[in-house]
Amino acid sequence: MARSEIRKDYFKGEYVIIAPNRAKRPHRTGNIVEADSQCHFCPQNFKNEVITYQDNNYNGDWEIVAVVNKFAALTVENPDAYGQTEVIIETRRHGLDINDFSVDHIVRIFNAYTDRFNYLRNLDGIKHVIIFKNEGGKAGASIAHTHSQVIAMPFLPPKTEKEASDYNKYRLEHATCPYCDIIKKETDKPRVIWEDENLFVLSPYASEDPYGVWLLPKRHMRTVADLNRAEKESIAIALKMVLGKLDEFGISYNYFIENAVNAEDYHMHIKIKPRPNIWAGLELGTGVVINPIAPEYAAKIYRGEVKIEADPKF
Repeated sequence: MARSEIRKDYFKGEYVIIAPNRAKRPHRTGNIVEADSQCHFCPQNFKNEVITYQDNNYNGDWEIVAVVNKFAALTVENPDAYGQTEVIIETRRHGLDINDFSVDHIVRIFNAYTDRFNYLRNLDGIKHVIIFKNEGGKAGASIAHTHSQVIAMPFLPPKTEKEASDYNKYRLEHATCPYCDIIKKETDKPRVIWEDENLFVLSPYASEDPYGVWLLPKRHMRTVADLNRAEKESIAIALKMVLGKLDEFGISYNYFIENAVNAEDYHMHIKIKPRPNIWAGLELGTGVVINPIAPEYAAKIYRGEVKIEADPKF
């Protein structure tokens, strides 16, 4: 694919310009450098942390722990900025990335996500809980020690509300789930990265992110708390594959878990947003994004079918 193409999202009224002629080779963007002696997330540097979860049921040394963010913008003590922000420290060991972990270790991280999601969404006055990870300076990470965040907010963010509205509109028109339909529509298409009996992984048709990836459970479920052990293992395999490739290129990324907001129907999924580029005037002024990496090409890279060093386009 050499010519630019305007693409519309599967079911939302959002447009992306896929422009392969603007592509640039994936390049190392630099990582946050920080010694473990200076790292606030290394256990030897813990000072007065409010621990909300430990993966060992509080017996002995933890490997995965959740703590209240000391520098949170939202706190339960502040009625003017009510909420809670927690950090899930994914390992005691400094200098690892999540794709370095075993499948079992990533499953245990998702167990921590589930515990904190269930607790925080039941706090009085909380309307939305988001689980996300920032990896790399361009993705907003300020500490090198690998971690995720869970934030409970007293309002429903407009982006989340719009997603729910578009989802519900599709369901009313088609009497089916858009994400279930995406799995059917994309099966055997060139944008598929990997799948097994539990999970469907693709570079979406109208991806606004270079190398963007969606992880869609094949079983229709509402929230991360509904995942079973086998589904978490499939997600762990996919994360190791996708994030390992981004780590190879030195590309910063965010991922976030989209869940049902209340009791409504929804299809929980994970979106990975690599950050190799910076939005400019068109994106900021209109919300229309130019993506220089065609999703079909990104899928080939993740599948290991393209050797970047040997590609004359880069």
